[in-house]
Amino acid sequence: MGLPPWLRHALRTFCHLVLDAAAVALAYRVAFWIRFEWPVFLAHVPLSGEPDIWATYEGILYAAVPIWLVILYLNRLYTASWLSPSDRFLQIVKSCLLGTGTTLVAAFLYERLAYSRLMLAGVFPVSLVLVSLSQTLTLWIDSWLARHEAAKPVLLIGGGPVADVLKERILLRHPEAHVHELEALPELAELERMLSERSFYELILLRTKDARERVLAAAEICDNHGTGFKMVPDLLEIRMGEILMDHHLGLPAYRIKHASLTRANFMVKRAFDIIFSTLLLLVTAPLWLVICALVKLDSEGPVLFTQGRYGYKGHVFDAFKFRTMVADAEKRIADVKDLNDQKGAFFKAKKDPRVTRVGKVLRRFSLDEFPQFLNVLRGEMSVVGPRPLALTTGEVEALERDFGETAKKRTNILPGITGLWQVSGRSDVSSEQRFGLDLYYIEHWSMGLDLEIILKTPLVMVFGKGAY
Repeated sequence: MGLPPWLRHALRTFCHLVLDAAAVALAYRVAFWIRFEWPVFLAHVPLSGEPDIWATYEGILYAAVPIWLVILYLNRLYTASWLSPSDRFLQIVKSCLLGTGTTLVAAFLYERLAYSRLMLAGVFPVSLVLVSLSQTLTLWIDSWLARHEAAKPVLLIGGGPVADVLKERILLRHPEAHVHELEALPELAELERMLSERSFYELILLRTKDARERVLAAAEICDNHGTGFKMVPDLLEIRMGEILMDHHLGLPAYRIKHASLTRANFMVKRAFDIIFSTLLLLVTAPLWLVICALVKLDSEGPVLFTQGRYGYKGHVFDAFKFRTMVADAEKRIADVKDLNDQKGAFFKAKKDPRVTRVGKVLRRFSLDEFPQFLNVLRGEMSVVGPRPLALTTGEVEALERDFGETAKKRTNILPGITGLWQVSGRSDVSSEQRFGLDLYYIEHWSMGLDLEIILKTPLVMVFGKGAY
């Protein structure tokens, strides 16, 4: 039957810890070698006295390695196997900065030993390379294990859009996987028989009305057969609430989480938007001239395209973009509605015949969005926020039909040029996932989250994944 899921997970985690610990320890040793033993470096940065000996620094590793592993864990590098390559690299950079910074601070505080600050600072670039390699190796191990695990089928219980999203995610990660679907949790005896006759890797149970005792009994049956058991809450619960402990009743309860963008936060965000947009417009001015010339030479029509969009609290404004379609694209939208690749509210077509040659390049790298920084300066948009919906595509009406009053929460803050779903797959993210990510951003806003999204955006632009 193979190893139970919890043991496979433990083995994965053990491999992660061992490889990362070795990478961190080796980073300190390599940084020491560069500073005190590498002739090329010493020729440019000579020593002021006798070189340090490695034994002086070995003691650092006993404290540094465990601290680094905790930092890597807190940055989700052991728990979030779904991180994209750009997300993972960003987390590695943050971890290496924190680990190196912690060591430097400790060295300054512990003055009895004169540690080389230059050598300790050199740990950062070396660790960035080595930890990236160790993470790549562990991902390869994960992939190798996953290919063997995927030979066992997954039992998905519960229908609806959530089940469709989960099945899509499973098959995206494991194309050879077999997903067996059931509308409802079967009788316990029937579940026992199914698991006895066939070895399922995992049972995924969507939100169910079954009694708690019955669900726990099903989990126990899965455990007895070495089958993993997971429960997935309703997407609306994820979007709208958080679990807290009621101090009066002593019971867990759902609370609706309201937007975290207070007036003070709004002022901070607005100040950042103005400064960032002004600097970016100045830096990219030469690029604007090149794009304007290419758009004009490629097809007839204006360089800039304006489209009515819904903004803050539903107010309508004109969003600026470089024109990527033929001049009469709006009049021909009825001709391409059948080409929509998106399920639900949003309209996107990979093979839209209205897109020009230059437009395809601009869209692939999101360069057509640059003029929207003018909207930011005008106070109609923010650098980061939910995507502003167009007036003419019927997206707003579709969202209100699918999500009711909850759809209006998207307009509680200024719409943005980039956002959480844009760095999570761009056009490859489904309509329901986009809506959920937009609401998550609104409810969990912080300046740190904005900066993280901004840092990820160039990577998404360069690789052009999901853009069309």
